[in-house]
Amino acid sequence: MDPICHTMVGGALASAGLGRWSARGTATLVIAANIPDIDIVAAFVGGNLEWRRGWTHGVLAIAVWPFVLAGAMTLWHRRREQARGPASRFWPLVALSAIGVLTHPFLDYLNNYGLRWLMPFRDRWYYGDSLFIVDPWLYLMLGLGIWLTRRRRTAGAEASTAERPARIGVAGAALYIGLMMLLTALARPVVARELAAEGVTPARLMVTPAPLNPFVRQVIGDDGERYHAGTFAPWSPAVRIERRIAWRPAPGELELVTAGRRGRAFLHWARFPVFTREALSGTDSSQIRVFDLRYSDGSDDSWASVRVTRPGARTGSR
Repeated sequence: MDPICHTMVGGALASAGLGRWSARGTATLVIAANIPDIDIVAAFVGGNLEWRRGWTHGVLAIAVWPFVLAGAMTLWHRRREQARGPASRFWPLVALSAIGVLTHPFLDYLNNYGLRWLMPFRDRWYYGDSLFIVDPWLYLMLGLGIWLTRRRRTAGAEASTAERPARIGVAGAALYIGLMMLLTALARPVVARELAAEGVTPARLMVTPAPLNPFVRQVIGDDGERYHAGTFAPWSPAVRIERRIAWRPAPGELELVTAGRRGRAFLHWARFPVFTREALSGTDSSQIRVFDLRYSDGSDDSWASVRVTRPGARTGSR
């Protein structure tokens, strides 16, 4: 999920009462809900796809982060407060950090970008396909709960009364996430049967929520030669296939793309890569462009694509 959602999750949990477990409890929850995304620093040194949702999101990091963050928050609080106010407590901060940290990879796993749960032991992507990366409905439930709780606290309401909207927001978000996971589990076999009726037997299948309307599902099936991309809705009689794309690279293209660090990282991350070729005007060279069908339709360059020049081999576009 995006940083706004992760921040709202930490804030909503704190507003629901967990923030009272210790001094700096709210700050700890918000930081913990975001801390695995520290791997974003790799983007500034050209290694974003190699590091993204890997080491800092994997099982080893999940086990270590709560102690690192709780220790840092305890030391910072002691230095800052100098014995003024309530003292921060290490073990409650560990518990809060663990809760916040666990929400992050769980939510990241649930979208179609995926997550490498088993890093550093196994470099494999796993996909929940149950939430869109930017989900306005989670924003609404969590944000409204936080806002109403703050209003009640400002008005002087008791803690149990003030925290009720945040608790309802967290419960609503949890129910919504559960519903989206259930819909994905129910939709996958239906989509597989619909595709089979059209003579398509996908070796790999993605059925994931579309933007804004989570009840409409984006579908991509891979039969080994072509991608079959379209949409599916529970009230529709069939899967609507909108594009059929031959995706396999021509001889030598895969080796050329994987010869460079950027190309290797992209293909390891890409779930549905499509290879296209374009002749470079006035030369005997061509460009191989690879894009991921999850996030690009191939009409133009995007963040979900990579280009590699193939010298001395003029080819037509595909």
